[in-house]
Amino acid sequence: MNKNTGWKLGKDSATKMIVWFKDGNVRTMYSIDWKHKYSKQKDRQLGLQRFHKKIKEYGVLAGTIDIYDKESGNLLARFFEGNEKSLGEFQISNN
Repeated sequence: MNKNTGWKLGKDSATKMIVWFKDGNVRTMYSIDWKHKYSKQKDRQLGLQRFHKKIKEYGVLAGTIDIYDKESGNLLARFFEGNEKSLGEFQISNN
């Protein structure tokens, strides 16, 4: 975070969420891990809570939703039609 400009979405976010909607649209969102733009610290759990709120809002409109750690690129969670799925239920490939 730059002291004068505050936190920047995308650059300073800890996680990202990709939503594949059933109508064919795809949307990438970045976590907001701070209470306000000039917060002194980030809270990863706050960002994940906000993602879960969005997932409930989208519900069955979204086919698949993936949440990734931005730093490592690891898949943290997967949802289908608003319900969390075990990562073992899906075969994850890099193709």
